[in-house]
Amino acid sequence: MKVFIQSNKYQLLAAKVSKYSFEKFGCEVKIMNLEDNIFLKSNFNKKIRRNDKIVHFKDDLQSFTLLRFYAPELNNFSDKILIIDPDIFALKNPKTLFDEIGDNNYDIACTFYNNKPRSEMMLVNAKNLNWNFSKIIKDLFSLKIDYRDLMDLNFDKNLRIKNIDKKFNSHDIINSDTVLLHTTNRITQPWKEGLQVNFERNNLTSFYFFKQHLKKILNLSYDKNSISKIFQKHPDENVINFVKKLFIEARENKIISDKEINEEILNNNISKNFFNLS
Repeated sequence: MKVFIQSNKYQLLAAKVSKYSFEKFGCEVKIMNLEDNIFLKSNFNKKIRRNDKIVHFKDDLQSFTLLRFYAPELNNFSDKILIIDPDIFALKNPKTLFDEIGDNNYDIACTFYNNKPRSEMMLVNAKNLNWNFSKIIKDLFSLKIDYRDLMDLNFDKNLRIKNIDKKFNSHDIINSDTVLLHTTNRITQPWKEGLQVNFERNNLTSFYFFKQHLKKILNLSYDKNSISKIFQKHPDENVINFVKKLFIEARENKIISDKEINEEILNNNISKNFFNLS
């Protein structure tokens, strides 16, 4: 299985640990680092449409997300490739995904949440696609397509999308079935607890923010994660323990070095309390 991990400087250490978790099962893994993509970086702060609103493409925690559309081209539009976010980690052999699907009658296989395909983890039949990455990006920054339509795979109406079991993209939950864990709630990613938030919550409305702030002032129950400026503790100890163990294991196997860890701590990409370096 070939795996492409999209990342940026803010999530690079996590991407390396993710890479390690897949390589343990014999996968061939490549990290696509936004910092190496001059074309995308040149578009920082330019306008895009997102949920029918005009916003700016920011150099933040999730600036890597467009790289998922580059992976098929990087692999010469051949083979089946798995494209994932840097905060997805393998607990069990991801190759069981092939057995789960069972046929070739698809272009993309991914999980669905709220009846929408989730493109942060997708098995792509690359030979079936003719995505032109440059054109996709140019269309986005010329406001011809909406960022949300890209993420929801609505931009290509000819796609055959197969819905697969959520155990292959388990959102912040570990149970006996989990194959791939996705620490998708950015505010509770275990390695960032206590750090300043460095992303915008574009999926929430201004009214929602106002309502949560008002509830806080009135001492009512409110969505703390939606307005917090600090990364919070993950609510599931099983997730915390698994992720921490995996990071420590990657360090012990010299996948990540103490030098890298200390640099990421200084850059506020890793909580100083996550590793207890001697």
